[in-house]
Amino acid sequence: MSACPGNFAVIRKTYLIKTNGGMVRILLLASMIIFAGVSSFAANNNPWMRTCRIEAGQFWVLKAGSEEYAMCFFGESALGAEALFLFKSKAGVPEAVVAYKNRNASSARGGICGSFDAEVLQGKDTDGQTFNVCKFSDGSLIEETTLWLGPGAGTTQGLDKALSSTY
Repeated sequence: MSACPGNFAVIRKTYLIKTNGGMVRILLLASMIIFAGVSSFAANNNPWMRTCRIEAGQFWVLKAGSEEYAMCFFGESALGAEALFLFKSKAGVPEAVVAYKNRNASSARGGICGSFDAEVLQGKDTDGQTFNVCKFSDGSLIEETTLWLGPGAGTTQGLDKALSSTY
């Protein structure tokens, strides 16, 4: 009879370990669900991210030196996320949108950005891919090749659609 209590103790210990392991899995799963809900909540409360998502773009952050710039990518074309939000919400017409839609270069300075009186920034995404971005005096941004190609180019169709209407 003394063997029974010993076996019972081993079985009980094994059961507790399995139960605690299951509890850890449940806690991990619960924390993942909570984190996913929080990040979704954050995206829904950020108007730049929300506008980009609604317009079928991809919100992305580029780093240029010590600065970070929020961009909305539509395939291969990109516009600053703030510029898209301001345009869509009728809160303003950013210079980047005006330059893109009207295609009126205002000076003979060098490069695409320079010809529109914007400075060129070289930004990198989290994968290390480099993008040249035109920054206008009002702070609005547009990717350099997007500005160069302009509306109606095959690679700018997503951006053209996003800029075809306001809210």
